[in-house]
Amino acid sequence: MQAEELMNVINECDVLRDDIDDIRDRVPLTPTEGNKLNQAVSCLDKAKSILSGLFPTIKSLNEDVREELQGELGDSE
Repeated sequence: MQAEELMNVINECDVLRDDIDDIRDRVPLTPTEGNKLNQAVSCLDKAKSILSGLFPTIKSLNEDVREELQGELGDSE
């Protein structure tokens, strides 16, 4: 597995977050619906955080892949 593939998974969290923000801007929502979207965004943020911590430490990955992930994730945080 390549570092790029794992980074794509992490970056998809940002894409989904942007899509949710787009929905919020384009669709009138009730307060309950807005709160549910807030919960979804919070879960995405948590998933991104967990994945960002997990991927560079997966022991079965090649050392160079782990190092590349650590470098990329260190730069983005």
